[in-house]
Amino acid sequence: MATAQTIVTARPQLIPTNAGERTFATPPQAMQENIIPNDLFYIRNHWKGAPDIDVDAYRLSVDGEVERPLSLSMDALRELPLKRFQVTFECCGNSMVPEYWAKKTRAAMEQLKGHGIMGNAEWAGVSLRDVLEMAGMKDSAVEVLFEGADHGPDEVNGDPPEVTYERSVPVAKSMHPDTLLAFEMNGEPLPPMHGYPLRLLVPGWYGMTSVKWLVGIHVIDHEFQGLYQKERYMVLAGPESDEFYKYHTEMMVKSIVTAPAPGETVRAGEEYTVTGAAWSGEVEIARVEVSTDGGRTWDDAEVMPRSGYSWHRWSYDWRAPASGGYTLMSRATNAKGETQPMEFPNQWDGHNYGNNMVFPFEVQVT
Repeated sequence: MATAQTIVTARPQLIPTNAGERTFATPPQAMQENIIPNDLFYIRNHWKGAPDIDVDAYRLSVDGEVERPLSLSMDALRELPLKRFQVTFECCGNSMVPEYWAKKTRAAMEQLKGHGIMGNAEWAGVSLRDVLEMAGMKDSAVEVLFEGADHGPDEVNGDPPEVTYERSVPVAKSMHPDTLLAFEMNGEPLPPMHGYPLRLLVPGWYGMTSVKWLVGIHVIDHEFQGLYQKERYMVLAGPESDEFYKYHTEMMVKSIVTAPAPGETVRAGEEYTVTGAAWSGEVEIARVEVSTDGGRTWDDAEVMPRSGYSWHRWSYDWRAPASGGYTLMSRATNAKGETQPMEFPNQWDGHNYGNNMVFPFEVQVT
């Protein structure tokens, strides 16, 4: 008597992209979904692992240029009005330029194809503005500095002394009603690697702004000059540029192809729905164009409305006329009329932050 066999399909897993176990990319298969599951949502940390925080003893301090310094427990924060909406995050270093691909491991190559150091999730928490109003900001306030519990030697130089991950946000953006102190991700408490028990969430801005494992909010009367504010996530634009240094904040207009996935079969003569995502920080996407011939011709894709501050999903029906290799591309334009460039803008120091160029997506049709 024959024995029944069970076919097990391996579930996609996060893709490690550096030796220090600090960055893990969302696999291409998961990028086909509108909401990325928590266990497949990309991870970008500056040190290995997550701080061990006792939630019962946890207190969020709010001090500096305020009338009433605060020390808030998680229970106290949860008493404030709850807000819940989708937000797309992207690491500022997502999507290296092609000449850097050869330097990467095979696993890293896969995330570069899928642009996987980004994702979309539903977040819940309380408005930062409510907390700042409780504390009573003084007129002297210039920026709000956010302190995480994570610390260690600088990941670039590896030299002591240890540094703490800190970033500041201008007062105006801090007081935006949708800048959150988040404690839920996709209906669950924040996972440890995503900032448990509390993180900052700045919709529309690159992910490094949304400080994880938040333990301190310090209202300051000057511009913060810390390591991760002024020496990381910035580029030297060059002496001919209007601004010599460019500091990234709001995500630039960008789009990606998410289907077909790597290795997926596309058959000649059969209709196939090419899908992807497009985003532009706080600004809506107005148009996505798709090319199936390497950028020689373009057609409009169907762009779906977004939810909250999520990406827009888009689709395009394609019938490849014959077998062979095809180069697919997507190009997004936002409501302000800004369009993805065909080539990566030159950066004097070659850091490649904020790369929003139109990327080629190679597909084999059988």
